[in-house]
Amino acid sequence: MQNRRLLRILCCLLPAALCLFSGCQQEMAVQPSYRPDEASSFFPDGRASRPLVAGTLARGHLRIDRHLFEGKRHQRPRDLARPAAIVGVGASGLLNAVALSAVPEDDNVATFPFPVTREVMQHGQNRYMIYCVVCHDPLGTGRGKIVERGYTPPPSFHIDRLRNERVGHFFNVITNGYGSMPDYRQQIPVRDRWAIIAYVRALQLSQHYPEKDLPPDLRKELARQGRRAGGQAR
Repeated sequence: MQNRRLLRILCCLLPAALCLFSGCQQEMAVQPSYRPDEASSFFPDGRASRPLVAGTLARGHLRIDRHLFEGKRHQRPRDLARPAAIVGVGASGLLNAVALSAVPEDDNVATFPFPVTREVMQHGQNRYMIYCVVCHDPLGTGRGKIVERGYTPPPSFHIDRLRNERVGHFFNVITNGYGSMPDYRQQIPVRDRWAIIAYVRALQLSQHYPEKDLPPDLRKELARQGRRAGGQAR
């Protein structure tokens, strides 16, 4: 008898508890804040998301070092007007952005914007093995795994054209893409791009290091391997 009475009380309390829980969830889910791109009757244009103020930059986004952020040598005139031009609404803003991005290839820098240390090189190798190896393969010959499966093969880093190319060219390709290669500006931070380029330079040097600059022990080893290969060929 007592168990039946307890069961009846629980059955009565359960719906009330469920109502309380649902009411609490609804109260927490409805927040007094706007979501991105949500409409608003407060502003005259009906948008909750406000446009950037013309001619302003967010803190930390003033990129006046073109060597570091663009891989270019010369400062373009009116570069500081670029944010206002790009933020501009309509076709004129888009045309300004396209015009500002058209920079001659010979303006590419030939040097790195910061010292290339062992740590930078190791970090570049790490990033290369994440983002680049699938196309360019570990040696940079353009025979990566997705190339084996039909993707457009990239040129080898060891051809004369790329061995003699300025580092700014590689930065521009990583940033903006080239041919079948998409851009990686969103995936790879600026300094990581330069670290990858430093590692690419190391790959190039590893396959084309001048024999006269090798230490004596390595020159002897190279000669020994050459004699062994010649004997096997015969």
